[in-house]
Amino acid sequence: MRRNDSVCMVAICLAGLAACDSSSAKTEPVVPDAGPAPDGGDAPSKCVAPTGDGTVHSSSALASDDEVWTAAGSPHVVTFPVSIRAGQKLTIEPCAVVRLDGKMSLLVDGELIAEGAADQRISLERAGAEPWEYIRVSDTGRARFAYATLAGGGHLRNNRPNETATLYVHGRASSPAGAQPLVRVDHVTIEGSQTLGVLLTENGAFTDDSRDLTVTGSGSAPIRTWVSAASSLPTGAYAGNQDDQILLEAGGSPVVGEVTLRARGLSYHVISPPLRVGGTDNDRKPGTLVVEPGVTLRFQPGSGVNVEAYTTSESATGTLRAIGTPDKAIVFTSDAATPAPGDWVGITFKGTPSPNNRIEHATIAYAGGDSGISSYDCFVTPDERGFSNHAAVILFGGQAATPFIAHTRIENSAQDGIVRGWTGEPVDFSSTNEFVGVSRCWQTFPKPAAGACPSPPPCPN
Repeated sequence: MRRNDSVCMVAICLAGLAACDSSSAKTEPVVPDAGPAPDGGDAPSKCVAPTGDGTVHSSSALASDDEVWTAAGSPHVVTFPVSIRAGQKLTIEPCAVVRLDGKMSLLVDGELIAEGAADQRISLERAGAEPWEYIRVSDTGRARFAYATLAGGGHLRNNRPNETATLYVHGRASSPAGAQPLVRVDHVTIEGSQTLGVLLTENGAFTDDSRDLTVTGSGSAPIRTWVSAASSLPTGAYAGNQDDQILLEAGGSPVVGEVTLRARGLSYHVISPPLRVGGTDNDRKPGTLVVEPGVTLRFQPGSGVNVEAYTTSESATGTLRAIGTPDKAIVFTSDAATPAPGDWVGITFKGTPSPNNRIEHATIAYAGGDSGISSYDCFVTPDERGFSNHAAVILFGGQAATPFIAHTRIENSAQDGIVRGWTGEPVDFSSTNEFVGVSRCWQTFPKPAAGACPSPPPCPN
């Protein structure tokens, strides 16, 4: 566990405005050359180590609606879960040290502010050998952390390691706007969590101006997030954990608005049923999923990406833009240690595809699991396919206006490469793409608008 080696005792000493009051706490002079800041910056720490017993917080209630945990009162020892209720604010001063007993937590329904500086970091750490639980921010709460270290939390209790975290941001699943920016981080380190470092669930998210988050030493992954909050993942460093992947789940609603899966140095592990893009309710809310160059998505069995429409006869509400580059390809693949064709479903497009769809400089590998979709293409061998399509990419409903998949490698599909499941003209997806290890057709043949299907229909392979 990394802890601040020196913690400033008196807030007014930090400001340099007045002499310290020795009647309230034993103090030591500020040490200007205490070494580099704990986050690896070049600012020497101005904090000094706490002495004495500090301040014990043994009640769930704050002493006031606007409470301050001072550096002078450090260490602040939490022996009972503390609740910051709606309308209340708890401020943790620069240089303050907070030590939480095993299984203890801060529950934020109001406001928590823990903002230090490069030379005055805040530390929240274990009081003993047992991990503390979490800082849990609800949909009514807000929290701001800057130059702070959260160490030794994420108590496992009876959870699985990827179901709780040191920083637990819990929004509202029915939020009409999707992601709720509840927590701001700036030069924050989360280390040594027994479980996840961060859990973003029920649309809980970071603010747009969050930055420089480090998560390391976690007993699970660094972060688990609903896809609606994935755009909010800050810049930073997420390696050195038990499972160095970002766990991504669909959550309770489809992507509406725009969500970007950013290149954060780790792959995304899709752990739930398919990610859904675009609304399927009567309001037909549009949604766009953007995947940045260099991103890898690994899918569990039964998962994939569904680009949605209200019905197959309508224009799609969803759009997928996965535009890589020749040197930073996007990869959609299996999460299996030994991958095989059909490990995951693939990417499906319902209704008439948006003209804004684009998949370019990508690889789609080991897809072709059972989609549950019976599309409108011409059957090659009905007995072989059965009811459902099995393909890396399935378009079912309206005709694609253009071959919006380009310079992409489709490999090891359990059956077809691209299912052109519409009635209309056979838009060609084969000219710029590469098909390797595709079990049957590179692209299937759509049903003609007039007349019968060719017998047999073309099936390049």
